[in-house]
Amino acid sequence: MKCRAVKGWSLVEVLIAVAVIVIAFIPLVNMITSSAVSTVKIGNYAKASGLLVKFLEEVKHVPFSRYQLNYEQLQGGEPIPVPVEFYEDTLASIKEMKQDKEFWLETTMKATKNDFGQLVEIAFKAEIFWRERGNRDETGEPERSLRDFALIFNPETRF
Repeated sequence: MKCRAVKGWSLVEVLIAVAVIVIAFIPLVNMITSSAVSTVKIGNYAKASGLLVKFLEEVKHVPFSRYQLNYEQLQGGEPIPVPVEFYEDTLASIKEMKQDKEFWLETTMKATKNDFGQLVEIAFKAEIFWRERGNRDETGEPERSLRDFALIFNPETRF
């Protein structure tokens, strides 16, 4: 009697091949997962940076005379919050983004006067905050933030 050789794969061979493939793909899955997390973080920093730039551009384009006439608190030389009426577009963008990610903004402005009592410059400071997961009230996640600063000068100031 002759034994015929059966062509094909045995169950053990198939299981070993599957195990090798699974072990080979574990680092790939980890790399894809960490890449996705990094992409989200970079996206959040880009959004925050864009909001800061938008805020600073918006307050820089308010006529200096409007700051000078309407805000006596600036005369004191102490930092005060920037009135929201000067950056309504930025606030609208933050509100629009809230569906995806909650950002919140803290702003101050401080004026410098010359010897004649005129406002020479206004310094704007802004810091934007967010959490990678969750919202503002989530305490388990660390706050992320970006800060920026800008000066605007009074073109009508005497030196």
